Amino acid sequence: MCELWNYHDLGPDVWSDTYPTCAAHSQSPINIQTACTDYQSFTPFSFQSGYNLTHNFTLHNNGHTIVGRYTGNSSTTYTLTGGGLNGTYEFLQFHLHWGENYKSGSEHQVNGMKYAGEIHFVHRNIGTLKLAVLGFFMESIPNTSASNTTHTTRTSDISETNNSTLLEWQKYFAVSEYLQVINNATTVNLNLLSLMGNNVGNFWRYDGSLTTPPCTEGVIWTVFKVPTIFMENELAGFRSNVYFEDYRGPQPLYDRTVYRNFLVEEISSIPDYTCCLKSSSNSLRKLFDLNNLLVEGLKYILSLIIIFCTMF
Repeated sequence: MCELWNYHDLGPDVWSDTYPTCAAHSQSPINIQTACTDYQSFTPFSFQSGYNLTHNFTLHNNGHTIVGRYTGNSSTTYTLTGGGLNGTYEFLQFHLHWGENYKSGSEHQVNGMKYAGEIHFVHRNIGTLKLAVLGFFMESIPNTSASNTTHTTRTSDISETNNSTLLEWQKYFAVSEYLQVINNATTVNLNLLSLMGNNVGNFWRYDGSLTTPPCTEGVIWTVFKVPTIFMENELAGFRSNVYFEDYRGPQPLYDRTVYRNFLVEEISSIPDYTCCLKSSSNSLRKLFDLNNLLVEGLKYILSLIIIFCTMF
């Protein structure tokens, strides 16, 4: 079968030649400029109890990444609500994106900062079929020890890393790095909440798209602020044995708004030209609306004066 897209000669720069939506105006990922985000209160996520239980998953090399799917009988085992999402969403699959080294690989960026990779947990509304993706940054640490971090400049406190998350991902990598050929598959018992690292508090939210062809838009994105910790050798094994890299770079935000569910933005950036331009255009639009209102008001008053004068 002829390959239509990949991450090298048929990479992200030319996807739109075959998939025009990849050049549309609501694409993902994006660079999250924290100074440009708006606060909005969202209800907490509520995960059905199955998320915190260990179940059997099938891991499959689909030719672009390794995809994990629940292989149980009941799809209702994994459903979530809340988080500002309307209705109930069922879990479909999770997959990883990674790069050529520990400083690149995440699809989303925060103020231009990239992480070693990114995890996507894809969900679908059981009624509307709308997609919602929960995204987690992957922060890699050296293999020696969590306290001897020589190559990371991230703000995470490694000493507070949830050890169960490290162990859960070790189970995942122990089998998945051998899926070196397309359509290779295996099974492993995993706990989804442990994979997420229980870091489901602070997040950013915006409307975007799939980050791979056909780049379908209308996807609700939740990008969590706190990264999930990985050992560097685990990602290095993926680069050597599976795929060297599999990520798309940030796409233009255009006129979309990025929301955050936390009041204080501690890693706020300096607004750049695009951010300021958007803010200015909104201010100008409001000013023009006010001017138009004043003009219409004056016209109305003038018409009343004319009517009054014709009566005498």
